[in-house]
This record gives sequence, C-alpha cells and structure tokens, in this order.
Amino acid sequence: MKIEIVEDIKDKMKNDNEYVHKVLKEDSVNYKGEKSIIVTPSVFSKIFSPKRISLMLKIKKEEYGSIYKLAKAVNRKYEAVYRDIKLLEGFGIIKIKTKDKAKIPYIDEDIGMVLV
Repeated sequence: MKIEIVEDIKDKMKNDNEYVHKVLKEDSVNYKGEKSIIVTPSVFSKIFSPKRISLMLKIKKEEYGSIYKLAKAVNRKYEAVYRDIKLLEGFGIIKIKTKDKAKIPYIDEDIGMVLV
C-alpha cells in the first residue's frame, strides 16, 4: 500500500489520466498492482492521527485476539478503537478477520509514503 501526499488532487488526477491514456496506447503494460491512497496534507492529518498511527503500529507488531483486547492494550475505550479500526479498514489499511465471534484487526502488507 502506498500513501501519496499531494498539494493538489486535481493535478494528480490529471497526471494519472494522462498516464492511463498513454498505457492504453501501448502494447505492453508494466503494472505493479499496488494500492494507493492519495490525500492532501490536511486530509492526511485527519486520517492518520497519532492514536490511529499507534494502533497501526501495535497491530503490525503483534496480533491481538480481538478489538477489545487491542483497546485494553492501548488503554482506550472499545468504542473509540472500534471506530478508528473501521475508518482505517475503509481505506484498506487494516483488515479484519473473524475467529469465533471475535473481530481481529490485522495489517497484511507494508505501507509506504510518497510526497508528490
């Protein structure tokens, strides 16, 4: 997963559209299949708060048996951790698997950041 931070989303979209048109005209395509999140600095700071980054680091480091256990480990309310996990899941950063009745958050790929 790649997180791209850009000053202007419209410029990024224009450049990406030009790239797509160029690729469609070519016979061969060199596509890596990497997922990207493209955000401005202000949106980045809203998505990746210090508490959410802390959750991501904990989840990447070790597996917790449930969101409840993760909330206890970071000394936060379950509801707040659940809300943060669901937001990050919505962006494809965190995934959730179900074992018995427990929801277990995990990260299965490296995350990189690019300043564009």
